[in-house]
Amino acid sequence: MNRFAIHIVLFIYYAIWLLLPIFDLEGQWKLFPLPSIYAIYIPIVLLLIGFTIVGTFVGLLLLRDVPEDLDTMNQNKLAP
Repeated sequence: MNRFAIHIVLFIYYAIWLLLPIFDLEGQWKLFPLPSIYAIYIPIVLLLIGFTIVGTFVGLLLLRDVPEDLDTMNQNKLAP
């Protein structure tokens, strides 16, 4: 199956899951087992976890990558 078609099907499923409480259909369809509030909380939690992982990775890269010129310059300033 085409990846684009899978993404379209997932988007339609998610959009219907979000719209269920508006039409008072929540809990009536067995295709959507979780309440619609999880359709909001799950992406927020995943984004927070993803940003934390990426931010930690970038921060570690910045801390490890100290330029050699800066390191020798700091040593020269400390020497009498």
